[in-house]
Amino acid sequence: MIDERDAIEKIDDPSGKEATPSSDSQYKVGPGRPPLESQFKKGAPSPNPKGRPRKNASIAPDLKKLLEDGLKKKVKAKNGDNHVLLSRATLGIEQLLNQFAKGDRYARRDLMDIAKELGVDLLAGQKEKIEEALAPSHQAILDSFISRHPQVRAAAPPPRVIAPPELLDGIVPQVFSPEKVTRPLNRPPPK
Repeated sequence: MIDERDAIEKIDDPSGKEATPSSDSQYKVGPGRPPLESQFKKGAPSPNPKGRPRKNASIAPDLKKLLEDGLKKKVKAKNGDNHVLLSRATLGIEQLLNQFAKGDRYARRDLMDIAKELGVDLLAGQKEKIEEALAPSHQAILDSFISRHPQVRAAAPPPRVIAPPELLDGIVPQVFSPEKVTRPLNRPPPK
């Protein structure tokens, strides 16, 4: 005779193996393996009926919309003798460009960042002026500067400092040269 419990277990078990009472007795309780009687049972009411709590709503989309609306807002500005309506974004860019023209280094940095992000070529139309600046007479000035200042051409690495022999703990280099020593100077001496 087939017991009802065995028949239900056969239906629920997709592997088709027959559940035996010995398999329940071999189940070991431990970390990640709760007792069988306290495990969640299929078809029973959910242990968490309200579900996962929602994440807190982010304020970033609201701030983005407020910023966009604020930049689009038209304000009255004086342009010569006339009063014109311009957006705040337009006025801000104009002020940034005026500060850049005056030589403000922070305005230059900000303008370069904005131009790079928007893909604006700041050197457009300036090719002739750049070529004029690098004319042969100017190149001769640069060459003479480099010949007078050799450190600009290639910066030499600083020379290594070698301790006097009495501080080397009895280890004296074979050849007193910064390139050849018996051991690297940054290691402790052998014991």
